[in-house]
Amino acid sequence: MDEPLVSVATAPNEIVARLWADALREAGIRVLVRTIGPGIGAWGSAAMLEHDLSVLASDAERAGDLLAELDEEE
Repeated sequence: MDEPLVSVATAPNEIVARLWADALREAGIRVLVRTIGPGIGAWGSAAMLEHDLSVLASDAERAGDLLAELDEEE
């Protein structure tokens, strides 16, 4: 299956990215989390850098809705 990945959110740090990714996975949505920026070579740790969350294009709308719900709960 050659379905493209679509970025659905940018988390402010790794902790938030992992929380969001866990919520997506619990909903049955596969997610890829990637560090944005110079990476660990420049800072020694990527934990405080922004992280991108990407899902399959067919899951993008559902993932966006779920992340919006999480944002409303905060």
